[in-house]
Amino acid sequence: MTPAVAADSEAQVQTAEASATEATPEATPETVKEAAPEVAKEATSEETQEATPEPSAEDDALIEVVPEIPAITWPMCEGDEYVPPTLRAPKDSAGIDYEFEDYWYTHPYLVPIDLEVYATLKEGYTWGAEVPEGWRLSETGGVYDVKFEDVPCAPHNDPIVPALPVVTQAECVDGELTEPSVTAPENTEGITYELRDDDAGIRVLAKTSWSYFLASPEEMPEGWTWSDPDVAWFYPEFDDVSCEPGAGQPADPGAEEPEMLAATGPTDAAVLGGAALLTVAAGVALIIARRRVTGR
Repeated sequence: MTPAVAADSEAQVQTAEASATEATPEATPETVKEAAPEVAKEATSEETQEATPEPSAEDDALIEVVPEIPAITWPMCEGDEYVPPTLRAPKDSAGIDYEFEDYWYTHPYLVPIDLEVYATLKEGYTWGAEVPEGWRLSETGGVYDVKFEDVPCAPHNDPIVPALPVVTQAECVDGELTEPSVTAPENTEGITYELRDDDAGIRVLAKTSWSYFLASPEEMPEGWTWSDPDVAWFYPEFDDVSCEPGAGQPADPGAEEPEMLAATGPTDAAVLGGAALLTVAAGVALIIARRRVTGR
């Protein structure tokens, strides 16, 4: 009987061990699959959100840029011939606008001369750390200075003082008013004159030729207005002249004054009427006196 009991006990033990072995692999994978990924995913997401700093709006909005160097050729002499310098501003870029006001200067450039190129930052951009030599930058813009030195073959002419135009005033001739006029001076070496007559009125333009320039504003003759080193304007002043009597011209001795006659007419009539009454009164008095003398 003992071996039978032993056999049954062994079978129970083996069955129990087998059940335990079968139960373990079924429970462990499911637990790992369901629990482990959820915990890991939630923890990773939370840690990432807490560790990442919020972006700076200023850093995100501004893009760094650096200005370009203008295109420059320097003045030189080829033998005795003067080769003028040139200057061209860079083309506008995505972050920078460039400007060179070359219309202020005589072309080709005469030396010595100082020029400037301007740069302006566009919205959303800022200057980078490495700035090319020659640029002077501010928070929103910059200036590039160009200094062209003198060379021996460059033309050097004395300043020109413009001549005075001839101004003819209006006159009253035989009762008719003549038109005023302006005559521009003759062109000379280094300067030309042009008469303008339009809606802005009559005026004279003086313009110097290349390599010549006008005298300073303080040296301009009376009537001339200095505009640029190579441009000046003359604005004539005309007298107020009229052929109407009493309006700036002497009256013709033989001419009648209708306004004066109209003004004095009623006064003359009153005088004449008074004289007539006096004459009638005198006549009546004379008749009365005769009757007294003759007794009639």
